[in-house]
Amino acid sequence: MKAVEPTKPFGYVAVASGEGLCELFTELGADQIVSGGQTMNPSTHDLLNAVLATPAEHVYILPNNKNIIMAAEQVDPLTDRDVRVLHTKTIPQGIAALLNVDDTLSAEENHLAMMKAAEKVSTGLVTFAARDSSIDGQSVKEGQILGMENGKITTVESNVIQAAYKVTKHLFKRGTSSLVTLIYGNGTTEEEAEELASLLTAKFGSDIEVSVINGGQPVYYFIISVE
Repeated sequence: MKAVEPTKPFGYVAVASGEGLCELFTELGADQIVSGGQTMNPSTHDLLNAVLATPAEHVYILPNNKNIIMAAEQVDPLTDRDVRVLHTKTIPQGIAALLNVDDTLSAEENHLAMMKAAEKVSTGLVTFAARDSSIDGQSVKEGQILGMENGKITTVESNVIQAAYKVTKHLFKRGTSSLVTLIYGNGTTEEEAEELASLLTAKFGSDIEVSVINGGQPVYYFIISVE
């Protein structure tokens, strides 16, 4: 694929899945969205094509998953474009990074500003056990609900709302945290997301501001951002 001509200094390629999340990253300034996530990692070729389709001198890739970082880092040698990989390991980190873009900075300074913002975000995930197993020292049965905090399983429940509530309660630090974003997936209803938001508001009162987004993502009932 031939590269498009640059018309601006900075461009952004984000990896995401789910209609709502893809729309959100586009609204935040991503030029190209590459479909991918926990169970479907895009290839270096997929990421390269997205970079070549981005009309910018410097292109930042936001993998938004630790398993995609290596493929992303293999793109730069394959193109004349300056490609920079932000080590965003979760969707909330990717969102925070794009919210802190500063086009007045140099390419390196912009990179550092985005990563600084990403690293301040804690991520909670709520998913299900695909099979009976032992994970992080915990015995889990197929179908049980798993709550994860910054990549580590901390909660095993039978109820999605309860698991999400526990994860968010653990991640939220009164006095240092204030914003919580609940991104609900295609296995979750808006009513369930609003129920969770109400539980959190009842618990933390005016110390917390909760936003609800329909991400439509597969695999995860909730992706939770705490900052």
